[in-house]
Amino acid sequence: MAAKPRPRTPAPTDPASLKGATHPNGVVLHDGLTLLEVADAADLSAILADPRLGDLVVTRLSATEAAVLPEHHQAFVKALLKAGHTPKVG
Repeated sequence: MAAKPRPRTPAPTDPASLKGATHPNGVVLHDGLTLLEVADAADLSAILADPRLGDLVVTRLSATEAAVLPEHHQAFVKALLKAGHTPKVG
């Protein structure tokens, strides 16, 4: 499944800006997001700077974590592998 190219726009930095259900205690639930966690903030910055990968990331959640929309999951994993990364997918 090939991902359609989309215009590069800056990812929102506020996770609450994503659509999701809000729990009464203020927690926002996003069903189906793919979460990316890296060991070092520089690794995530490099991934976000790579147009093959960064365009598929919807938001950076922290220095070492980001979220990918479910419809981009497979394309994102393939792009990670093609870029030489070795993701653990669970």
